[in-house]
Amino acid sequence: MSRDLAGRTVVVTGASSGTGAEAARLFAARGAEVVVLGRSPRRTRAVAEEVGGTAHLADFAVLADVRRVAEELREAHPVVHVLADNAGGAFPSTEPTADGHEPNYQVNALAPMLLVALLTPALRAGRGRVVSTSSRSHKGATLEAGNVGEQLDNPLGLGPHQRYARAKLAALLLHRAYASRHPDVPVADFHPGIVASDFGRYLGAVGAVAKVLGRPFLASPRTAAHRLVHLATTADPVAGRYFAHTTPAAPNALVLDADLAEAVWSDADARLDRALERA
Repeated sequence: MSRDLAGRTVVVTGASSGTGAEAARLFAARGAEVVVLGRSPRRTRAVAEEVGGTAHLADFAVLADVRRVAEELREAHPVVHVLADNAGGAFPSTEPTADGHEPNYQVNALAPMLLVALLTPALRAGRGRVVSTSSRSHKGATLEAGNVGEQLDNPLGLGPHQRYARAKLAALLLHRAYASRHPDVPVADFHPGIVASDFGRYLGAVGAVAKVLGRPFLASPRTAAHRLVHLATTADPVAGRYFAHTTPAAPNALVLDADLAEAVWSDADARLDRALERA
């Protein structure tokens, strides 16, 4: 494989297993200096050792963790060429995080946005880009500009998959608002396919059975990682686009609602300010 990424620094979040770990391997095979960011100390360090990169630990359910790891990264890597924003998950619990937010929203939208914001100087220095793992499930989600915070914190009547979908929609909206403020940092969102490593994990026993039965029809983590790496390295324009696999696709029409994006941004900005004040 070509080593065309030699001298490039790539940060991969959610890299201790699955698509993130495979992406770390692919980036490393192309010569990049890979920063492996994950929650599990053992698995994160194992992947970092395998790819010859560095391991950093953070739990996105704790915003102070995100701030700490961002400070570590800025000190160790003042120039970042790619942030592969892959961390996330679907959570059945509605119990608020330690920061007081609905867990799907914090892990899939707030925490990744905080990391992007804190790494913006390093991304600017490297003329870098962000590639964020989204989900086509966001297309079925709804959100209104009025009282956004209440909708995100108290998604009454929504099941785990619906709360996850709304969080992914919020992430896309945050990226659009970010792009209006930082047009020099391209952000691309992509649906990697329904990946074997993640499928059904929020559906308990039913999901476990479906995962086994559906595996022949699912994308492998390796396939999803190839798609991520393509979008991280292609010369084609990616800024502000949503991709299904590696093909530009139409997102939920709400993603194009500038007023809604600003409402989500303002709410998130206030939440993150409070979190940083406490940290």
